[in-house]
Amino acid sequence: MIKPKRVSLNLASQPLKNKKLFYLVCFLLCSLFVALSVLGGYIYVSSKGKARSIEATLNEMEQSRQRIQSEAAKYSVGIQRAAKDYEATVEFINSLILRKSFSWVDFLSCLEDSLPDSSYIVSLAPTLTEDLQVKVRFEVISRNLDDLLKLLNSLKSFKFKDIRVLSEDSNERGFLRSEIALTYERTL
Repeated sequence: MIKPKRVSLNLASQPLKNKKLFYLVCFLLCSLFVALSVLGGYIYVSSKGKARSIEATLNEMEQSRQRIQSEAAKYSVGIQRAAKDYEATVEFINSLILRKSFSWVDFLSCLEDSLPDSSYIVSLAPTLTEDLQVKVRFEVISRNLDDLLKLLNSLKSFKFKDIRVLSEDSNERGFLRSEIALTYERTL
């Protein structure tokens, strides 16, 4: 018996003449899809590993930052404690430096230049303050009230401030004895 030959009828208006081309295109598209899926998976896995690495680095940096902040707080407390411990010593040394740096020659020269020729100083009591000033109390002998007024006006023209006459009286020889208080701005 002879087998009848099977006839394939294609009733399409434009029949497909070559199925091999169709299979090739489908194979290429499927291969491309698989390749892109594998590549995407590889990129996803590698980026996930990098993300974990970055996250671990960020955690280490955060721990390091917290450790540095705690050390900075410890140092700050230590600095404050040392500042309290050495405050008196530093103030004492600064006062010594200020006393040493004060120019007594300038002070006495200004005081001498302000005295009229007929007046003279009997006693002088300077006191150094911490704010670059000298508070001075002194007694001066003047011939008369005009010489005292000349002295006061002359003191105002120099670096003397807060000039006050505390007391005045006449001595046995007729001279005017006055106690004066003032402030001298010292220069370094």
